[in-house]
Amino acid sequence: ELGIKFEEVTKAMFEDLGFKVDEALRKQVNTKRDKIDILVSLDDGQVLLVECKTAKDSNYNKFSAITRQLNAYRALLSSQNVQVAKCLIVAPDFSEDFVADAEMDYELAPSLLTASALYAIHSAFKGQSKHKAMPQKLFSHARDVLIDSDRVVKAMSR
Repeated sequence: ELGIKFEEVTKAMFEDLGFKVDEALRKQVNTKRDKIDILVSLDDGQVLLVECKTAKDSNYNKFSAITRQLNAYRALLSSQNVQVAKCLIVAPDFSEDFVADAEMDYELAPSLLTASALYAIHSAFKGQSKHKAMPQKLFSHARDVLIDSDRVVKAMSR
């Protein structure tokens, strides 16, 4: 299925960027109903919750459906004493309405990353040797809800 392949490629890219994708924790907290796509363990003990979306059906074009899903994942992690530092949604693209709704969600405060932006960041990272791992703050402290790959690449080169 395309969705599973998209998750696998996204996970591999995060690993290539030097992030610790925590499969053990993901399997530990997942339930039959709530299945987290990717968990990245951060240096401070928190996690980056990554949700991959490939479907263009009406359900996933609506930010509200994903908000409910991410809030359920955060509650699930919280029940396991795991704190979520940031929620990151990775998809081929985002509609203007989706981005606007995400900007208004101050509680969840998600960051959005297009697949092409992730690819550009990955390519730039692999093309330089300055860092062994991509600095975590470049994803967790994005200025805008929609992550700008040019800004991340520029910051990485400093």
